[in-house]
Amino acid sequence: FFEFIQRVCSECRETNGCPVAIKPGCGGFGIRNFLTLFLSIEVSKAMLEVSQAKAAGDVDRQTFAQGMVGTFTDQLNESNPILTAISDAMTVEGSLKTQLNRAMAENDDDTVCILRNKLEKASEAKRVGNSKLMECSKKYKERMKALRENS
Repeated sequence: FFEFIQRVCSECRETNGCPVAIKPGCGGFGIRNFLTLFLSIEVSKAMLEVSQAKAAGDVDRQTFAQGMVGTFTDQLNESNPILTAISDAMTVEGSLKTQLNRAMAENDDDTVCILRNKLEKASEAKRVGNSKLMECSKKYKERMKALRENS
C-alpha cells in the first residue's frame, strides 16, 4: 500500500489578489483514508482466507470468509459517500471560519451574522454525517457478529 500526499500551494486568492494563507494540517491522511485503509486490509485478508479455505476444501470456512468479504465490501461502499459528505462539510467549515474571523476583524456585523448561519449549517451537516457513520458502523458490527454466530 502506497499513499502519496501532496500539499497544493495556495492557488486561491483573497479579494486583494494575494494568495490565501495555507492552513497547517496533517497533509491528508484523515478519517476517510484511515477507515478505507483498514476496511481494504480486512477485505484482502478475508479474500486470502477464501482462497486458502477453497484450496483446503473447507466449504464452511470458505463460506464464512466469503461472507466477511461481502460484509467489509458493503461497509466500504456504504461508508464512502458518508465520509465524502463529512469531509466536504469540514472543508466548508474551515473556509467559513477563516471568512468569519476576517469579517469579525473588519467589524462587518452583517457578514458575521451571515457567516455564522452558514457555519452552523456546515457544522450540522458534519454532525449528521458523523451520526450516519456511527449507524453504518453499528450495522456492520452487527452483521459481522451474526456472521460469526451463524458459522
